[in-house]
Amino acid sequence: MLHFAPATTSGSAVASLFRMWCSLRDAGPGRRPEAAELARAVEEMFVGLGLDPAGPPAQVELPGTGEVFTVFGLRYDRADALLVAGVIPGEHAAAALELDGDELDFSRWADTVRAESGDAAARTPRAQVEGGDC
Repeated sequence: MLHFAPATTSGSAVASLFRMWCSLRDAGPGRRPEAAELARAVEEMFVGLGLDPAGPPAQVELPGTGEVFTVFGLRYDRADALLVAGVIPGEHAAAALELDGDELDFSRWADTVRAESGDAAARTPRAQVEGGDC
């Protein structure tokens, strides 16, 4: 039973590591993967996640406490404004479907944020859009 989504960045990296493990494991009867092969596979997984293996450990420290929320909304294209339609707990932005439609002056918008509450989760991307950061 899968407990990750292979279509996400993290899921793709885990799937790649698993495939590498299987290829090393199946290299021949009685052959055990060498430490260097395993280290290289883990390093490739980190790169696939967007991490710099030579970088500081702080790159994986969470900027703050809180829960993960997915924020859905409409971005008003004529001004830097985001109209939040909903906030749900969990990471679901990658699962949002892009639908055909013609919303004049608006674009569909979904992103995942870490925040203390649903209200705080709605404020974070709203401030980013208004500041021109996304």
